[in-house]
Amino acid sequence: MPPEVKEILIHALMNPVTLLTGYWLGRKADQVQKLVVVAFLAALAGTFYAWLRMKLGFAEDRPRLVAGILVASLLVGAVWSWVGYWIQRYRNKDRNKAR
Repeated sequence: MPPEVKEILIHALMNPVTLLTGYWLGRKADQVQKLVVVAFLAALAGTFYAWLRMKLGFAEDRPRLVAGILVASLLVGAVWSWVGYWIQRYRNKDRNKAR
């Protein structure tokens, strides 16, 4: 695997902003169709965070990685938004059964 692909995957998979944004907004989604928008927002937030880390010197500044980070973050954001959506959905089912 080329070193750039590894770096893109590390930036996308280990990005706390993508994970938290996808999970939190996924919990707020009330329809499955909104998860696409949530995944895109999580990817944008995560890509901005990765870019900011590069510009502030916390990571090596390689601007050509940003497009790959966006695509990989979109996939990661989609997974975490789905997880957040389904966790919230099952919590609501349990609450409705208890009533």
